[in-house]
Amino acid sequence: MGLLLASTTLQSSAADWPDRPIKLVVPFPAGGPTDSAARVYAEALSKRLGQPIVVDNKPGASGAVAAGQFMNTPADGYTFMMMVTPTILAPHFFKTATFNPATSFAPITKIYDLPNVIAVNKNSLPDLTDLKSLFAKSKASAQPLMYTSSGAGSSGHLSMELMKSKGFSNMQHVAYKGSAPAMNDTLGGVVPVIYADMVTALPQIKGGRLKAVAVGTPKRVKVLPEVSTMAEQGFGGYEASSWGGLVAPKNTPQNIIDRVSEESRQILASDEINQRFEQIGILPAYLTPGKTQELLLSDFTGWGKVVKDNQLTAE
Repeated sequence: MGLLLASTTLQSSAADWPDRPIKLVVPFPAGGPTDSAARVYAEALSKRLGQPIVVDNKPGASGAVAAGQFMNTPADGYTFMMMVTPTILAPHFFKTATFNPATSFAPITKIYDLPNVIAVNKNSLPDLTDLKSLFAKSKASAQPLMYTSSGAGSSGHLSMELMKSKGFSNMQHVAYKGSAPAMNDTLGGVVPVIYADMVTALPQIKGGRLKAVAVGTPKRVKVLPEVSTMAEQGFGGYEASSWGGLVAPKNTPQNIIDRVSEESRQILASDEINQRFEQIGILPAYLTPGKTQELLLSDFTGWGKVVKDNQLTAE
């Protein structure tokens, strides 16, 4: 009788959904690429659902802190979370991460692709023009050439380590807790090279403080059409771009999952969102819940092998 009552209540609540504000957990600090994309998306989704969506930033351990807490959130459709590449890979780096990104949540949609770019401090490395000259410089240095990224487990970090394992370079990763502090030290010359997300790097490249040497996408990106891809420079197969999507707590009613997925499809097809995303350096990229789950599993297992094979750590 109790189970039947609970089931009936849940179905009734799902049918009336949404009738109060919704929370969107962002597992990174305010001002970063995940936060920027989430706020544009949340504003558009709020208008379509007719309820406020409050962004709640919970940074820590590449998103593992937020994801661990999110696992225990009620599955009532009033709390969602951004799932991004570093958080997908966090269990491979942090022993405290008890979640499996492919099975612990209910995927709703992929929201965006985030191009990455390899860039150098123009004052620290004035003569570098491409990846080959960068890697040659690293091999000629007495000490490993330092580079940074948005953090341990970022796609840029893993891509560079994979190339290092193949003998292309002699570079050492310097881990920071997010894109902003990594970029600050790159601009300051503390670390001369960064494999950054486009949201963080684009203003500095456009402003002339960094020089882009390659984009980590299969094709050139519209905002930096003059910068060649890794494949064009002879490093095909080592591309790295990040992505972000939306997940709900496991066992969230299917009609809520389907509703948010369809609303997202229409949002991401709109010219307005395309323009707003392009301005901050990201690309709309809708996927169905099923395809989003497939992508989560593929990234978790595929890049997880790179982490294990190369004995990478969060240090």
